[in-house]
Amino acid sequence: MFFRAARLGDNSFFRYVLTLLAVIVGSVIGQIPLVLLMADYGAISLEGLYQEGASENYVLAMMLLSFAGGFGGLYLGVRYFHHKPFRAIFTGRSRLDWDRIGFAFWLWLGLTILLEVVSYFLAPEAYRWNFDPLAFPGLVLVSLLLLPVQTTFEEAVFRGYLMQGFGLWFRYRWLSLLLTSVLFGALHFMNPEILEFGALVMMGYYIGVGAVLGIATLMDEGTELAIGLHAATNIYGAVVVGYQGSALRTPALFMLDGLNAPLMLLMTALASAAFLVICARRYRWGNWKKLGQRISPATEYVINDQNRIDEDL
Repeated sequence: MFFRAARLGDNSFFRYVLTLLAVIVGSVIGQIPLVLLMADYGAISLEGLYQEGASENYVLAMMLLSFAGGFGGLYLGVRYFHHKPFRAIFTGRSRLDWDRIGFAFWLWLGLTILLEVVSYFLAPEAYRWNFDPLAFPGLVLVSLLLLPVQTTFEEAVFRGYLMQGFGLWFRYRWLSLLLTSVLFGALHFMNPEILEFGALVMMGYYIGVGAVLGIATLMDEGTELAIGLHAATNIYGAVVVGYQGSALRTPALFMLDGLNAPLMLLMTALASAAFLVICARRYRWGNWKKLGQRISPATEYVINDQNRIDEDL
């Protein structure tokens, strides 16, 4: 279903180039408010903004506007360059399944909290209460309104648009999964965590998370589970437990003075395995071999007796 939706409209290579350019232009336009804020404070970096006294919540909101601009560019490209419904890059279903998004969000949030409790008992001295009654309500508002825009945009680009594009070009799910996971990791290569905790561990984390999101997308024939998981990850990191050196600098409830990156990688791997197993049982994925199977060309699709298109081979 997912790659059948990808075939809608015009999918010539040139239109992918135009759409990605539109995404870049939209992202640059979305950065204008942040640039103006930096100019107003006389700062040349985000760290300079914080040192000049800019509100962490306000800076976060300005940063996230870039993703809103990119989202706009992606929408224009899909609708007017590819001439396909925007929904097609998200799911092979007739509409976006909000129940799946909500289930993934709460499941991942629950797994994260469970493992956070384990981490706390392993090293309680690493946690510091950081509640700011004046800043926290604003943080919750910004996080709930704008962080889902950022995370959904990234899922639309990587697990939607590019995963479908690579699938149409190379015809193998595993290759599409590999390429989008590596590119997702590369997107985060300039994050401060890379310098703070080491490129090997952090790139393993980012690429690994990208792979989990990609597996969920390919097995479930849509990005809904990935959207929910990604949103839960970033909202939790912004609102509940932050750490020094994080790309999301916020007045979270708790702060970790020292992040154990290898432990975080292990915990994420355990949570990811549990997440995939639970989703597989709930949504009856069944055939895991499909991740390595070839994507059938359009001429191989048939219509069954119930007038429904059969699942991709």
